[in-house]
Order: sequence, then C-alpha cells, then structure tokens
Amino acid sequence: MRIEMYFAIAFVFVTITAGAVGAKTITVSDSGAADYNSIQEAVNHTSEGDTILVYSGTYIENIEINKKLTIVSQSGNMDDTIVLAADSNDHVFHVTANNVTISGFNLTGANSTIKNTETSGIYLDGVHDCILTDNKLSNNTVGVFLDESSNNTLSNNTASDNSIGIFLVGSSNNTLNSNTVFNNRGGIYMFGGNNNTFNGNNVSNNTYCIVLDYYSNNNLFSSNKASNGENGIYISHSSNNTLIANTANSNNESGIYLGRSNSNTLSNNNALNNSEYGIYLNKFSSNNVLSNNNASNNNHGIMLYYYSDNNALIANTANSNNDHGIYLNESSNNMLEGNIANSNSGHGIYLKSSINNTLKNNTANSNKFYGIFLDPSKNKTVNTDIITADFKYCKFLGDSSNNNTISNNHLTDNEIGIVANYSENQIYDNYIYDMSPPHVPFIAPVLILIILGMATLFLKRK
Repeated sequence: MRIEMYFAIAFVFVTITAGAVGAKTITVSDSGAADYNSIQEAVNHTSEGDTILVYSGTYIENIEINKKLTIVSQSGNMDDTIVLAADSNDHVFHVTANNVTISGFNLTGANSTIKNTETSGIYLDGVHDCILTDNKLSNNTVGVFLDESSNNTLSNNTASDNSIGIFLVGSSNNTLNSNTVFNNRGGIYMFGGNNNTFNGNNVSNNTYCIVLDYYSNNNLFSSNKASNGENGIYISHSSNNTLIANTANSNNESGIYLGRSNSNTLSNNNALNNSEYGIYLNKFSSNNVLSNNNASNNNHGIMLYYYSDNNALIANTANSNNDHGIYLNESSNNMLEGNIANSNSGHGIYLKSSINNTLKNNTANSNKFYGIFLDPSKNKTVNTDIITADFKYCKFLGDSSNNNTISNNHLTDNEIGIVANYSENQIYDNYIYDMSPPHVPFIAPVLILIILGMATLFLKRK
C-alpha cells in the first residue's frame, strides 16, 4: 500500500516537472541567424507555454497568437525591435489565447483606411490574464484594444500618434499602471468597463485624455496625470467610480467632468489652470462626494449645473479663479462644508436658482465681489415657444435661491460678505467683515457737522 502511494506521488511529480522542462525558448531574427525569420513562423511551431525570443530588427507581418506564449524582445528595447503591419487593415498582434505576454516591441502601421475598422497594435480578443509591458505603440488606429477582455495587466507601455491610445470595450478587472499616452485623439477611452484600476498613468496632450462612457462603473483612478487636452478626465453616464490624487491641469475645457453620472467619489485631486472649469458636475450628476480637491486658477473652480443634486462638497479649495470659486446653478439639496473659496475674481460661492442647499463652515475671503451670493431674482419668465416635453423638469425657472441654510461661514475682505434674501433662507452665526466701508446715510454726516459746530462754539465761549 505504501509502495503504491509513493509510486503515485512520484508519477505526479514527474508529470509536473516534465511539463515545466517541456517549455522551450525559440529565437527569431530578421537576419536569419536564429530558429526562424518571422515571429508568425515561430508562433506556428511553438507549444503552449513556450517563449519566443525576438532579436533586434524590423519584422513586417501581422501576427495571430492562439496559444499561451511569452513573446519578448531580446534587447528589451522597444525602439530597436520593430513590428510593422504588413497589412494596415489588420492588427499587428491579434491575441485570441489567454495568458499571453508581449514585451519590448515597437508596434506600428495598423492604421486602417476602412471605415469603422479599428486595427490595433495589440488586439486582445476576449481573453484574460495577458501581460503587456514595455511596448511602444504608434501610428495605429488603436494602440492597445481590450475587447471583452478581463484580468489583464498593461504596464510601462507608450502609446502615441494613434487615433486612440488605449481602448477598453466591455472589459473588466484590468490593471493599467505607469503607461504613457500622448498625442492621440483619444488617450484612454473606456466604454462599458467595470472594476478596472488605473494607477500612475501619464495621459497628456491628447484631444481627449481619459474618457469613461456609458456604464463604466466601479473603476479606480489614482495618481494619474490627465492634462493639456480638451478635458482631463471625462465621465459620462457612469457611476461608483473613485478618483484619488489625480492631476487634471491645463485642459481647454474641464479638469474633471461628470455628466449624468452618480455616486462617484473624487478626493485629493488637483484640477488647476483649466480654461473653463476645474471640476464640473453637469446634468443630473447626483450623490457624488467631492473632498479635499484643489480647483484653483481656472475660469470657474467647481461648478454644479442643472439638477446636479444631493452632492457633498467637503474641504475643497477653489481659489484665484477668473470667475467664481464654487458655483451652483439649478442644483438643490447639496452640502457644502469646510470649503475654501478665496481670492476669486467673481464671487466666492454663488448659488443661482438653487434651493435647499446647506453651506456651513466655509471660508470665502478676499473675493472681488461677494463672499456668498444667493441669487435673489424672482419672477423669471418662460418662453412658451420653446417649451419641450421635459418642461416638467424645470422646477427652477420661477425660483430664486431660497430655502438654503447658511451658517458658521467665515467671510472677510469681500466687497460684501453675504448677499441673499434673508427672509427666504436660514442665515445665522456667520463671521462677516466686509471690505467696503458701511454705507452712512446723508443725514448722519450732517448731524456730525452740527454737533462739531456746537462744540466749537461752546469751547470759544469758555
């Protein structure tokens, strides 16, 4: 019995080690001094788990990878091991197998002229557990395309001069670390992907830097740079995403934009020097939490617009913007607490046609106009010629900014601390020191002169 057990254990060990030993390395060189002259030929003659080592050179081919392989450049230098698409209407690497590793290549030329043909430097076609690292992807329609592919890792790749640098469609649980994406029309674009992690990527000088569109939920973005584009990070119709410590500076529109997106968390991000908005919540973006973000030196710091309700803005900084620091327009039931809105060229905090908001413990100092301005306008008119089916949503058209609670805010050196309709809002316990001297009615200085004159006469008599 014991001999049979030992024999079984030995058989299993031999089987496992035989599999490990069976994995081999095959070499490729365009000069002929290797096992094969082309990468595709090497792929055709390998077994599952083999390694293909590619020597420096230029390989003109389109490669189908249909088995578990490791394909690496011998030099490790992405600039001297070039794979140029033989057919620009096909992918350079088309991966249909799981557990494939591709590393150290310059992949280019898959730039199809056929409409709606998204040829790629690397196309992951419904696969998982692949590793793409230290590759350069340029002049393709898409640099790297993840199509319904999950649990893959992309790290230290450079994607430039493509239509889209990195494209994820219906792909989840992927990790993108330390990739550099620049000079593309779209930097990183995700359509319907969940639970992906983006960390430390530099996505700059693209027309659109980072885009999450339509049901891209539960993704984590941390320590990424998204700058010098139209928008830095653009999120549309997507929820439960977390953005932590990202930099979204010097974009032509917004640093961070949310449209019709709910329950996202934005914390410790920098959104500076953007042409329009530092952080912009637009059209039904509700239940988001913004905390400890810096939205300074933009046109507007933080903007909430059109039914962006039930958001929490906590301990954000919105200083030195060209217009307003924090601006709510037709948005209600938001909490603004502990924010700093100083030295803006407009108002520190401005509520226009916004109701039922709470502002407490905010600081709004040294703004050119008002520290806190609650638009008191009333009796707005509606052009009945343009009333549409969604007119039912226009609850703000006849409203001033009322039913707001303003308490314990610190407002100094503004033109005026608070401007609001006090009868329609709860305003109490605020510290206000206005920059402008208090207005003294004409009668007061006249009385002072009369009193001074009487005192002078009295002294002369003495």
